[in-house]
Amino acid sequence: MSDNRQNIIDATQRLLQTHGLARLTTRDIAREARVAEGLIYHHFKDKAELIFEAVQIMMEDTKNVLQNLPLQVGTRALSDILEDALCTIYRTHYEGVFIICSIFSDIHLHKRMQEIMKERNIGPRSKIEGLSVFLEAEQRLGRLSKNIDPQAAARCLWLITIQLAMENRLTGRNPDETQVRKEFRNYMQTLMNGLAPQPTSEENITMKKVKK
Repeated sequence: MSDNRQNIIDATQRLLQTHGLARLTTRDIAREARVAEGLIYHHFKDKAELIFEAVQIMMEDTKNVLQNLPLQVGTRALSDILEDALCTIYRTHYEGVFIICSIFSDIHLHKRMQEIMKERNIGPRSKIEGLSVFLEAEQRLGRLSKNIDPQAAARCLWLITIQLAMENRLTGRNPDETQVRKEFRNYMQTLMNGLAPQPTSEENITMKKVKK
């Protein structure tokens, strides 16, 4: 990546964080990056593509953690691997939620973003797929119940994480990592245990006698 291109992206990220998206112009970005405004269009098709690239880099940690998940299959306790991954995903989305929400509020920008994601074949579904592939591998090792649908479980974990980041950010809460990890442990325990009532010890004994 050229120095000018990276400089423009860095300037865009700073302005998105400090000034928001609503009134952000390429003139503002050029001034912040200390480059000619025309240079932006040398590196990017339009303002939307520049903002897309800036947001993608902000979400780089999420991309990296999902790409590395397959390397962690069977290496540690499943809950520990998932907890670390979900905390990273939470942190990056907590920081970027205002920007993402502002993109949704701009009809034309949102439509252009959808076009870019379609062109590059990326989006939330590809990230959920990364979690799903990891869970499928863990299931083959016998570390995840055969009764679990890995894709459904991955989607649940993803939605819980994004919702928690959005809820905390929008309400002004900023729990420390210990609190966030505690919440994720509770959610994962609920998913692992399932929603169906578990038989009591007496019921287990009765069932064993019936099987005999």
